[in-house]
Amino acid sequence: MRIGELARRAGVSVPTLRYYERRRLLRTPRRSAAGYRLYDDADLELVDAIKKMKRFGFTLAEIRRVVQLWAVPDGKRTPKYRRGDHACLVELAEIARGKLARLDAELARAAKVRDDLAAELARVLDSLPR
Repeated sequence: MRIGELARRAGVSVPTLRYYERRRLLRTPRRSAAGYRLYDDADLELVDAIKKMKRFGFTLAEIRRVVQLWAVPDGKRTPKYRRGDHACLVELAEIARGKLARLDAELARAAKVRDDLAAELARVLDSLPR
């Protein structure tokens, strides 16, 4: 499929795909005889994974590491994690655990700020004449 179709199917813009290529999140695509970029379903799956990671708040460095784990050095287009590569799965799990720990810490900080604000509001409201 060409870049426009990949963009449409993935729900991203063409410039986004070019950005992913520049950042080496997507492989350099092969080209048609006319010079068009050519992608396959594995590229679509990877773009979908990148979108999820962005939604989950992963940093560019974390996404890049997952993409490196995703990479397939033997030329097959099936990601290593889907082929059951144990070391790959362990590292992916560690990256996800780290992200979950950071999210839990952010949620705890947000809950503390919320509780402090609610207490301050209650204090101010209690000081108002009735």
